[in-house]
Amino acid sequence: MIPFEIASVFEGFGQPIVLLHAFPLSHKLWEKVKVKDYYLTIKPDFPGFGLSPLTGPEFTLSDFVKGLEAHLTDQNIEKPFVLAGISMGGYSAFEYVRQFPEQVQKLILISTRAGVDKPEGRENRLKMAEKIEKDGISGLADTMIPGLLGKTTLSQKPQVVERVRGWINQTSPAAVALAQRAMAARRDQNDLLPALKAKVAVFAGREDTLIPCSEAEAMAKVIPGCQLKIFDQAGHLIPIEAPKEFQKSLEEFLEY
Repeated sequence: MIPFEIASVFEGFGQPIVLLHAFPLSHKLWEKVKVKDYYLTIKPDFPGFGLSPLTGPEFTLSDFVKGLEAHLTDQNIEKPFVLAGISMGGYSAFEYVRQFPEQVQKLILISTRAGVDKPEGRENRLKMAEKIEKDGISGLADTMIPGLLGKTTLSQKPQVVERVRGWINQTSPAAVALAQRAMAARRDQNDLLPALKAKVAVFAGREDTLIPCSEAEAMAKVIPGCQLKIFDQAGHLIPIEAPKEFQKSLEEFLEY
């Protein structure tokens, strides 16, 4: 495994809940999420994003979750804990559960999928990595925002659009390339679904054009005892597009 460092933001005290962010964002994606006082919220940043320093090339999601486990152990985080991941964070959450199944009590999968990219999708990730390394971050927000946010947010919530734009514009080109290559190389996790022992919730946005909610519905049918929540007026980034509804659904699942 490539040596690297993970930085996290910690809030509160109590039962741990680990929140893994989406690409190409950071722990700031969770800024509207305020878990009840008896939870310790842990918001790690993927290498090169937010507070985490960049690591070297040839980095995989498997490397990341091994580093995440070491980071949580170093911080004396009580296990098993609640794990939630959105989009890229969901891919990492699947890999974490594969490697450390006994560490996760509850699992929340948000705007994500268990399968790998189609060949053209994988190729697009690799092309983006090369382009960003060559040309820099300029234009990435314009390219990604129409997919990251639902039509309701795009038309009615300009402040959310600008917040996401600002976050993307602060992202390191090298981090974007690193994450895209790691996601392009990720393994298929569909075999995990029927064998998951943790309590699982799947959250999806009805206006998500990156990962249609039909995929979430199909995934939820395979996971034993899975809870499914579709957010009608949200796209890919549910925690900031529908923060009150997301908060309510999160709290209901945590109490389940």
